[in-house]
Amino acid sequence: MAATMTGRLQGKVAVITGASRGLGRYCALAYGAEGATVVVAARTETETNPNLPGTIHETVREIEAAGGKAFAVTCNVADAESIEAMTRTVVDRYGRIDVLMTNAAIQTPGFITDMQPKHWELEFRVNVHGTFHCIRSALPTMLEHGSGNIITISSIAAHNGGSHYGATKRAVESMSIGLANELRDKGIAVNCLRPVAAIETPGLMFGRSLGSRSGQAFSQLAGPESYVEAAVLLATQTIETCTGAVMTDAETVHRFDRQAFERFKAANPPSWSEGIAN
Repeated sequence: MAATMTGRLQGKVAVITGASRGLGRYCALAYGAEGATVVVAARTETETNPNLPGTIHETVREIEAAGGKAFAVTCNVADAESIEAMTRTVVDRYGRIDVLMTNAAIQTPGFITDMQPKHWELEFRVNVHGTFHCIRSALPTMLEHGSGNIITISSIAAHNGGSHYGATKRAVESMSIGLANELRDKGIAVNCLRPVAAIETPGLMFGRSLGSRSGQAFSQLAGPESYVEAAVLLATQTIETCTGAVMTDAETVHRFDRQAFERFKAANPPSWSEGIAN
């Protein structure tokens, strides 16, 4: 990833939810390396489960150790008041939010037929309602400045056989398209990113241990490099260049950086670029 770090987000204030670990952490590190001031927003301030390593403070330390700028804010996206408090803290400190990535999500155990109803409701509260409230909380400052970039996150589960988790991600995709249409004349770009395939993260591995549905073997899990590059590319988009798109990391990189696409195509299995014509 280091070869692509060229200050593409220099001077931007970027909020990433769920950035204490996993894909949120990877994207936070990349955004910091690209020059953004990264607001690391998540619940985890201290590590309580060795199977789920990472805290907001550790992510900040990693960004700063690499020469970037970052700020940790505790935020529970299942709580609208916590989201509002996080946004106020960011705006009071920096005066604006340029990029919002609504990465925080939860995958509860079981299947639709046997999962506990409280887990169904929690999953929607975090994945769908949390995304909605984060966006609505950041919108006033974006509207005030007449610009902004919102990146929501979907999943392979939204288009791979169906599941309760996939249902939440389908909802996020539809919400993103509608929001982009509403904000097209306000200067705010909205796009939705989906990994081509499952990527190994602590949360994914922990979910599997609880019996979550997945069709991929452990040996087939991809690394985060192409996904992180896609997240950086989407953060540079405007309403003129791209809004209202729902794309995989492969589709995103192919659309915006053909050289990087060829590099990742060579490094990934054929399924990564399947269906994408040069």
